[in-house]
Amino acid sequence: MNDALFQSLIHPVAPEPVPWWPPAPGWWILLALALIMGLALPWLALRWKRLGARRRRTGQALKDIPADLPDQQWLSEINSLLKRLLIRRGEVAPSRLFGEQWLEYLCNGYPRPQRSCLEPLAADLYRQTPNLTREQRRALLRELRRWLRHNHV
Repeated sequence: MNDALFQSLIHPVAPEPVPWWPPAPGWWILLALALIMGLALPWLALRWKRLGARRRRTGQALKDIPADLPDQQWLSEINSLLKRLLIRRGEVAPSRLFGEQWLEYLCNGYPRPQRSCLEPLAADLYRQTPNLTREQRRALLRELRRWLRHNHV
């Protein structure tokens, strides 16, 4: 090739170095997500901790009811506890229910309720001398724990 012709060509020039500022849009999105997560995670952790503490207190409240109480008094204590928990949650109307209406409230909005386990809270509570077996008491407590967990009480 001719030297004069070669000199007349425009030679390639190295591009400018890529500046670090402003960052590409992807970095802005990543920064925004990191900021949101940095603010949301402590808040979510606190809520999770409070929910766990509330569940532990509720579960402990069920355990605090003495098992050696007579059936009617034991059922009355459980009923009172449930209604206090509902009032604390802001639901006053259900706390006035009793009998079959109370049983219907406990079974509504609850997947696969074991109605037979919860029946002592409706019927046996108002009998003169209810007779619950040890297995019926265990089944009732198990069902109440499920109900409390499902309803976030």
